[in-house]
Formats: sequence, structure tokens, C-alpha cells
Amino acid sequence: MLPEVQALLRLQDCDHAVTRLEGELAELPKRLDALQKETAAQAKTLATLEAKLKADESERRKLEGDVERHKSKIVKLKKQLNEAQNFTQTQALEHEITWAEQAIAKAEERELELLMEEEQLRADIGTAKGALLAMQKNFETERQQALTRHKAGLAEIATLNEQRKSSLATLTPQVTSIYERLRKKHKNGVVAVEVVNTQCQGCFMEIRLQLWQELRANQPFMTCENCGRVLYIHPTTGFDPQTGPAPVQ
Repeated sequence: MLPEVQALLRLQDCDHAVTRLEGELAELPKRLDALQKETAAQAKTLATLEAKLKADESERRKLEGDVERHKSKIVKLKKQLNEAQNFTQTQALEHEITWAEQAIAKAEERELELLMEEEQLRADIGTAKGALLAMQKNFETERQQALTRHKAGLAEIATLNEQRKSSLATLTPQVTSIYERLRKKHKNGVVAVEVVNTQCQGCFMEIRLQLWQELRANQPFMTCENCGRVLYIHPTTGFDPQTGPAPVQ
């Protein structure tokens, strides 16, 4: 394999590794943002449950006060009933007593509903608090891991960039220009590709016999006539089954 092609492959590996690392590092804040939003949503759920419990307790206390007032009123009404002078007064007082008793029954029924609801709310709040605490701990763990990974990733990228410079230094300006142009042209960033059984592994088109023979003879720098990628033959895997492996240089 030509030294220039070997340098291109090293350069290509560096660029692919940098692209992968940059993509990984770019995902870190997105991951943290998603976790933060989930945690905020859980905190909102907890706040809603706590607000509901508070409202229920307030309503129940009010009902308790209403029941006591109705009971006091009934005591007074019954005293007045004993002192009633005629049927009309008796009927009116009995009507008020009945209304107060019905109000008490309705309030006590609602109190029971609220007590049951509060019991369930307290259980739900306990569960929600536990989930929120777990999510907060998980977020902090993920945040610390992200910071560590980000720092390590930047160091890896710096090392790869130094390796890239070393590879670039061995290439001619012409080859470097070809590499940069092809890297922009092909979205996957693959510039140098192997030829296997006379087939370009970049576009999977057959190459001309003459080009194949020149590649086997380790002739100077060559590119695919279809996709423009730089071609090379692996000494042991890129051969034509009918002609055998390319000669080792």
C-alpha cells in the first residue's frame, strides 16, 4: 500500500474518531436537559398533589366548622321548639331543624370522602417524593459523569488533532486538497476505500481492468472513476479470486 494512502487512512480514522466524539459530546447537554425536564415535571406533579391535599384539608376543616355550627343551631332550635306557641311556629322550627340535620349529614359524608382522598393523596405524595429524590440523585450522577466525559472527550479530540497534523504533514498539498474535497462531498466522510474483487467499496461499482491491474502493481495514487474516492487494495483481502492476492510490496 502506498505511503500516501496509509497516511490518508490514518487521517480518515482520526477525522472519523473526532466526528464521533464531537457527536457524543454534543449529546451530553441534550441528555442532561431531558433529565432536568423530567425532574421538573416530577416536581410539578408533587406540587400539584401537595396543593390538592392542602385544599382538601382546608375544605374538611371548613366542613367541620359548619357541622359544629349546625349542631349548635339545632340545640337552639330545639329549645325554641319546646317554647313554641302555635302550630306555625312548631312547623317552621321543625323545618329548620330538618334542614340543619340534612346539612350535617351531607357535610359529614363529604368529610368522609375527603378523609379517604387525603389518605390516598398522602400515599401518592410519598411515592412522588421518593421518585423525585431518585431523579434528582440520578441527574446529579449523570451531570458529574457528563462533566468527566466532556473533559476526557476534549482531551481525546486534542490528541487526535495532533495525530491529524502529523498525518497531514506527510501529504502533498495536492493529495490534501483531494482529501478535503472528497470529505465534504461524501456525507459519511469516507475518502479512502478498499477495492475488493475489483469492486470499489465506496460506490460498489466495478472498476476498469486496467485500473485494477495498476492498483495490484501498487502504481501511484488512484481514485475511483465513479465516486472519486481514493482506492487501495489490501494485501490479503482485496484480491481477485481468479488471479490471487496482490503482490506484497
